[in-house]
Amino acid sequence: MTQADVSTPTDGTEGARSALATGGRNATEKERSGRGAAAAQAAAVQLGELEEVDPRTVFQREGAGFADWLADNLDQLAKELGVSGLREVGRDVGVGSFAVDVLAQTDRGRRVAIATKLEPSDHLHLGQMITFAAGLDVSAVVWVATRIGEEHRAVIDWLNQHGDEEVRFFGVELRTLRIGNSPPAVTFNVECRPNDWQKVIRQRQRVGSPLNSRTREY
Repeated sequence: MTQADVSTPTDGTEGARSALATGGRNATEKERSGRGAAAAQAAAVQLGELEEVDPRTVFQREGAGFADWLADNLDQLAKELGVSGLREVGRDVGVGSFAVDVLAQTDRGRRVAIATKLEPSDHLHLGQMITFAAGLDVSAVVWVATRIGEEHRAVIDWLNQHGDEEVRFFGVELRTLRIGNSPPAVTFNVECRPNDWQKVIRQRQRVGSPLNSRTREY
């Protein structure tokens, strides 16, 4: 009998170690492959950079250019205000020595004066806002500007708290944004509104909810 004819007894330990080593290598390779696929997928997702655009470069004619666009897109402003629809009923409506840019009406027949300014708010336009409320038969006055200053927010809030309950005041900030070379988009952010306005909107959204008379106006 030669040495080659003698089999060496084993208890399976060596085979188990080999299997474990092989399994560990496979798991590592799968992990690396998964990380590589995730990295490749992330690299494939390309997002554009959001850029703010000066609205005066978009609406070349100061005031009139934006008012023209706004009159055709009142639904965007109505959505942010929580008003049940807006449509134009007048343009450059005179009130004394001033003129409201857009006079609109809700689908419930309530009239809304909209004053626009493609610059930050100022005292002159604040005075015009109050003049429109006094000189026009409107239920709301909306002031649209690129920024509503803190002092003007305070005045609008005061008017909503202490003024005539039949007229509501809104301060809205306008922004124009775009991604890459895409056409700019307009966004509205309501900075000032009546104190109970969110409650009014929630009541209107509840199906079958009893609404008070001030809510039904809109």
